[in-house]
Amino acid sequence: SPWGDDAATIEQQILSQNKLHSSIQRSHEVDHARDELVRTIELTITGAPWSGNIKMSFARTGQLRELQNIIEEISRAIMWVNEREEEELVFNWGDKNIDVYIPKKQESYSKLMSALEEKEKELNKLKQKVDGLLKNNHPASDKIEAYMDTLQTQWSWLLQITKCIHVHLKENAAYSQFFKEANETYSKLQKDHEIIRKKFTCDKGTPLENLTELLKNLEREKERVMENKRQVKHLVNKSKSIVRLRPRNPEEKSSTAVIVQALCDFKQDQKGILKGDEGILKDNSQRSKWQVTGPGGLDMLIPSVCLLIPPLNPLSIGLANKNEQYYEAIMGIWNQLYINIKSLISWQYCVKDINHINSLTLTMMRPEEYRNIIKSLETHYQEFLRNSHGSEMFGEDEKKKMEGQYSGAQSHYDTLVIGLPTYSDISTQGSNMSLTLLSDLQALRRRLELAESGLSHHLHVSLGENSVQECSQHLLQLEVCNFCCGVVCCFTVERSCLLKWFCNVVSVCMCSLGRLSYLQNLLQSLIQAEDVIKVLEARLTEKETTSLDLNELERYRATLKQMKSDLEHKRDLLTAMESDLANAVHVNSQISASLHKCDVDLSKYSELVTQMSDRWRRIQTQIDSRVWDLEKQEKQLRHFQQSSGVVDQWIDNARQRQDTLQTAKFSNIQAVMEHLNQQKVLHSEIKGKKEKVEDVQKDADTCAASIKDYELQLASYSAGLETLLNIPIKRTMLQSPATVVRQEGADLQSRYIELLTRSSDYYKFLGEMLKNMEELKIRNTKIEMLEEELRRLKEDIGGHSQKNRSLEDALSRYKLELSQSKEQLISMEEVKRTTAVQVSVARESLDNTSSQLTELNDKLARLTYQLDEEKRKKRLAEERYTSQQEEYEAAVRRRQKELDELNWSKIDLEKAVKDKERELERLRMQLEEEATRRRGAEQEISKTSMIVQKSQTHYTEILSDRDALLIKLKQLEQDKSHQGHYKEELNRIKVSLETELRNKQRLQEERDKMQKDFTYWKSQYELKETQMRQSDSDKGKMERERLSLKSELERMIVELRTVEERYKGRLQSSEREVSDLALKRDALEKELRRRQQRPDSMSIQTQTDEKVVTVDPSKLVFDGVRRKVTAHQLCDCGIISKATLEHLLKGKRTVEDVANDIQLSLKGTGVIAGMVRGPQGRMSITEAKTKNLLSKESALMLLEAQAATGHIMDPKFNEKMSVDAASSRGVVDTDDRDALMTAEAASAGFKDPYTGKLLSIGQALKLKRLDKETALRLLQAQESVGGILDPVLSVFLPKDLALDRNLIDEDLYRALNKKPACYLDPVTEKKISYSDLMLKCRIEPASGMLLLSAPEKPMTVQGLRGEVSVTELINSNLLSETDVQKLNQGKLSSKDIEDKLKNYLHGSNCIAGIYDEANNRAMTFYQAMKDGLLRQGTTLELLEAQAASGFMIDPVNNVCLTVDEAWKRGLVGKEFKDKLMSAERAVTGYKDPHTGKTISLFQAIEKDLIEKGHGIRLLEAQIASGGIIDPKESHRIDVDIAYKRGYFDEEMNEILSYEGDDTKGFFDPNTQENLTYLQLKERCITDPKTGLVLLPLRDKTKPQQTVQQSSQNTILRKRRVVIVDPDTGIEMTVREAYHKELIDYDTFLSLSEQECEWEEITITASDGSARLVVVDRKTGTQYDIQDSLDRGIIDQTSLEQYRSGTLTLPQFADLITSNTSLRSTTGVGN
Repeated sequence: SPWGDDAATIEQQILSQNKLHSSIQRSHEVDHARDELVRTIELTITGAPWSGNIKMSFARTGQLRELQNIIEEISRAIMWVNEREEEELVFNWGDKNIDVYIPKKQESYSKLMSALEEKEKELNKLKQKVDGLLKNNHPASDKIEAYMDTLQTQWSWLLQITKCIHVHLKENAAYSQFFKEANETYSKLQKDHEIIRKKFTCDKGTPLENLTELLKNLEREKERVMENKRQVKHLVNKSKSIVRLRPRNPEEKSSTAVIVQALCDFKQDQKGILKGDEGILKDNSQRSKWQVTGPGGLDMLIPSVCLLIPPLNPLSIGLANKNEQYYEAIMGIWNQLYINIKSLISWQYCVKDINHINSLTLTMMRPEEYRNIIKSLETHYQEFLRNSHGSEMFGEDEKKKMEGQYSGAQSHYDTLVIGLPTYSDISTQGSNMSLTLLSDLQALRRRLELAESGLSHHLHVSLGENSVQECSQHLLQLEVCNFCCGVVCCFTVERSCLLKWFCNVVSVCMCSLGRLSYLQNLLQSLIQAEDVIKVLEARLTEKETTSLDLNELERYRATLKQMKSDLEHKRDLLTAMESDLANAVHVNSQISASLHKCDVDLSKYSELVTQMSDRWRRIQTQIDSRVWDLEKQEKQLRHFQQSSGVVDQWIDNARQRQDTLQTAKFSNIQAVMEHLNQQKVLHSEIKGKKEKVEDVQKDADTCAASIKDYELQLASYSAGLETLLNIPIKRTMLQSPATVVRQEGADLQSRYIELLTRSSDYYKFLGEMLKNMEELKIRNTKIEMLEEELRRLKEDIGGHSQKNRSLEDALSRYKLELSQSKEQLISMEEVKRTTAVQVSVARESLDNTSSQLTELNDKLARLTYQLDEEKRKKRLAEERYTSQQEEYEAAVRRRQKELDELNWSKIDLEKAVKDKERELERLRMQLEEEATRRRGAEQEISKTSMIVQKSQTHYTEILSDRDALLIKLKQLEQDKSHQGHYKEELNRIKVSLETELRNKQRLQEERDKMQKDFTYWKSQYELKETQMRQSDSDKGKMERERLSLKSELERMIVELRTVEERYKGRLQSSEREVSDLALKRDALEKELRRRQQRPDSMSIQTQTDEKVVTVDPSKLVFDGVRRKVTAHQLCDCGIISKATLEHLLKGKRTVEDVANDIQLSLKGTGVIAGMVRGPQGRMSITEAKTKNLLSKESALMLLEAQAATGHIMDPKFNEKMSVDAASSRGVVDTDDRDALMTAEAASAGFKDPYTGKLLSIGQALKLKRLDKETALRLLQAQESVGGILDPVLSVFLPKDLALDRNLIDEDLYRALNKKPACYLDPVTEKKISYSDLMLKCRIEPASGMLLLSAPEKPMTVQGLRGEVSVTELINSNLLSETDVQKLNQGKLSSKDIEDKLKNYLHGSNCIAGIYDEANNRAMTFYQAMKDGLLRQGTTLELLEAQAASGFMIDPVNNVCLTVDEAWKRGLVGKEFKDKLMSAERAVTGYKDPHTGKTISLFQAIEKDLIEKGHGIRLLEAQIASGGIIDPKESHRIDVDIAYKRGYFDEEMNEILSYEGDDTKGFFDPNTQENLTYLQLKERCITDPKTGLVLLPLRDKTKPQQTVQQSSQNTILRKRRVVIVDPDTGIEMTVREAYHKELIDYDTFLSLSEQECEWEEITITASDGSARLVVVDRKTGTQYDIQDSLDRGIIDQTSLEQYRSGTLTLPQFADLITSNTSLRSTTGVGN
């Protein structure tokens, strides 16, 4: 039989094999057969197969065991790998809590890698086992290899996932580090900004010395601010490499397509994505798998861990740009401050000079000083004009004022100069000439100074488009200046001063001329070089990938070489550009250091030249690299195409040869052998090509990798160019040729594998066929030998037949004598039998009596034993029956399969042995007759003595002849069985099947009998067990109460002893103190007496050393909250004083005495242990939660408080236990175990993963082991019980002491002082502090436990779906306070309130059903639809309105039901159930998918949980039937209350109040109109029997006021049907769904009829003529009915069917549109 595929099947096969093995060894039939065979000579022949079967059975059992063990090991390994894979796949790599999960994930990643290393060692050992089994040719090698391949695949996949995790960790760490650095930089810039803004403030009143100091400090501040420049630039560059994390979150919606990148290869079905490929993210709603559109536009589901959202990240770029802009803004502020301070300094100098000049007189001026005075003024004024440009301190008016002051000072100066005293030896004319000359010289000097100022001014030549023109203008100005200098040379009057100026001006002018000329040339070179570079860069960015066409590769390589040649030819531009820059720098360096240079501008030119040179070199490098890569690709691609072409051609040829071999036919063994040899040759050839195919696959991978590297190089160059020039480069997503190459290689390999598989299978088939034909030939030979043996037997039988006839004559003579003897024997046996019966009856009666007595005595003792025995027997019988049944079914299936296979062989063999079977049948009949005669003769002979001896002799001879004949027949049958084993196997199978069927029936009968017995004993056992269980429960309850009382008594005794010992200790201490005082008093009295007796002498006091009793400190141990604490530790933490410690060490005080004093610190005051409620007594927090006395949130908080203060409390037995023990005993739920383990760590200590130390809550909070809210809540519970719990000492410490010991920090200390409300009051459900909650508890006198009082159950009435409290009815304005008072006084009952508020609490007055006027009957909507009275869409609308109004209504029986109950009763069909269940949620509430809370219908509409139009209809039905339904409180409320609760708003009210077509969502089947629900309800009638509202259906046989045509002039339907795409989840219209083939045509017509896209209207022209038009309201398309009839689009029959109602409006409209489209298509085709 085939080997099992899984462990369970293999186990079943082992059981079957064991049973088969046992049957082979112990079968009675086999033993009997062996005994028979011993007597024959054939023992040596048949013994060997039997022992062989035993060995085969042993071998198969061992192989099954080996297979089971190895499969289980591999399965466990696969499960381990799958578990690790599942853990990693569901991890969220989003940006939420990234600073928290990155360290944890890094730690878990390290653990995972360590676990993988260990697991790899185990897998290597497992691999060795598997290799050993495969080497030993295990029969199930294919199964083992399949399992091992699966494990290897899963292991490889897990390793790929770890690589992806490593990338994620690296990228996420960079993400976190970037945003941390960016935020820190921004904070630093803010501080710098604040410093500059506050520190550097000045105005016109600031002294000159302060301004000078401010200027120096400002320059130093600039150096400090400039330190941020590198960091800002670094962040800007780094921001472009930061991945995106926010789009990984499903709630993060992106307006643009999100590009994802594969981190590893992934294949799904025939689709795949390679590492580095990019795709488009379509859907990431699932955390573990994303839907991605990969290369080639194929959609696939890819694990999210394998995907990365690559840069650019808008958040990082935006933050970096924000920092850069902030930095630039700070530098702008600095520049402005610098200009302001410089202008103020210049202004003060200028004002100082003006005031000095204005204060001068003729007597104060000396001739040698007048030049310096006016020059200082002019210099400072020019500086003021220069520095005040752009200054915020001086406006235009102030500048004009300063100009006036400057002019006034000049005038005053000129007056003083003119008024200087003249020398007497100079004539008046000479004086006038001197004055004129002096004025001219002064004017000339001013012009020279202006020229000098212009030359020495900071020259700025911009790098714009007009830079050359600006240089030309500067040259022109310098030439004019040079001309002025030439004119000045004529004036040599003031040689000593002017000649020096002239020389300087001329030299500076010449240097500036040279510098500007070089700059002009440099700009021209830059423009030409940039044009060349831009063209080449644009051409280099045109290609994004390579091609698989060798000719195209060659053309592009030639293009690159041509580009390189052009670049070399234009290299002179680069040389000229560098030369011009060097000349300009050289000329600029020759200018005097006192003059301003254009260093800044030249540095910019230098940077630009350097940039151009770099771009030039990058272009050269890129061209060379591309040419080299393309040459390499061309060689690889040509080699791949040649090798793949050869292999492809060979595969086609081999496939044709294989097809030829498989189609060939053959009739003899020789032809099969020749065919097999040919197939063997072909198969060997195919196997030999395996390496060649693998080489082709390797070539494909190499070629694809080269193409990928080339594409990466192109993308890197484009990205670098985009970053350098800050110009976006348009990219298009193209399918990479690498994918095509890999696909070709994969296709080639798959074709080869297919060919190899076909060849191998056909080769095996031919081998089996040859073997079968050889066996058939051997069988035919043996059959011929048997035929010869049969002929010889026939001759022998003929000779024996004569002897048989003589024997028959002798036997007939003996029959008479035998019959007489037989009658005598019969009579004697009858007498013996009668006597034996009487004896047996008496004996049975006696035995029955004794057994009954014994059974009555032992019945009670055996009852339990018999019951257990019956159970065991039943179990064994069931197991035996089950196993036998399974074996039987397996055997039936196996043998049926073998039977089918053998039937065909049987047919062939039956033809060959048919004649032999007839002969054998005849011989068998003769033998049977002979055997019959032998048995008769044997019976007669056995009763006769002497007379039969002679006959016995003859009979012995006959027997010997018969035995000889039987031996021959057996030999013949054995030979026949060897030849015809198929037939015998078939007979054996049939007999076995019949035997097994009988065994099955027998087992079934035994099973039925045992089942009856078991049922009886089971009932007896259950009765006894019930009584015993009741007794045990009573006994256990009494035992628990006894133990509780005993423990309570022991506790009280212990407390009494403790109190007694404490008082005894205090009494002894007091007595010791009294005795000490008495001794001291006596000693003092003696000393006093001695001093009185010997006042002048010195008294010598002798002190006797007393022996001090000390106690071993290790024995001074106190019981803390969870562990022991020593006295020294208590002293160190300040709980006991040093004096107390000394008393303990000296034995003056005991541990118990001190423990009573510090009981608060050791054990606390006690935590809230549980809840108490009336007769139910004490109950645990979990039990109170189960009984809905506590909310889940409140219960968990109280349990966390217990765990955080030391132990979980069981109030029933007053026991303390750990969380694990409480969970195992059911004191807490297992769902709360993890949260409580965290809370328990607050008392036992959180373990530091790095140091192994125990951490307190505050220390764990700093490490983010828990959140602040939880920490504050647990700390408040500890403080309320006794103080902050030190997990190391296990004692409660005061809050101040805990702060000193760093158990909490300042924030937690202040937060605890505020006493926040961290817990919930179980009565009011309001926030409350733990200490206040403890004050509300009851203290049980016996145990001292704190127990909460259970809240009283509020008075309720029955609502729509549940109980409604009276308080809620008051809040909803449905009951008044007066009603509540009457209810409390007993004047009103709950029934009275329910009757009063029936419309709000119970059913509604919605439309309950249909009233059929024709048949005068009420019926349900669904029945009306089945009877053809209502359409399906109308029925669904009315049923949905019922479901949304509270209940489904049976109008016949006047019963209100839920949707499920209505479906079970057949009031609605299965096709409506799901939609009605959805509508019913308008009553029970919708579940918010984000918060899990119950929300109303209107809130569900707002959150898009339900389609708006559908929701409006349901709201309208609710309002029309009594009011909005509050799903939380399960009753109706008025609209104003719904406003307050957010179940309604004004906009929705306006929509529902508007009676336009958009709100008319219900259909009147009588008038064919669309109405609101209220309008439709007004047309209904009230059933006088039930009071229900019914919609009447008019009798169509009666005349109506309207006609069919008029009814179709209105809109037949107004309803939007939404269909959801099952693949994408996108909603679409009916027509869109039909075009996408999501629905068929009939469904489209049905839904279109419900949605009603069509409308028939009547259009009246100006001349009074009217025409009927069918209008598509969505598109506005109109179809004239008469025109369509005239044009032959529709015929008269269709129009009459439409008028009669046989065709609906959508069907009629669809007929028009389809025929119109068909006619248009036909016209275009013609």
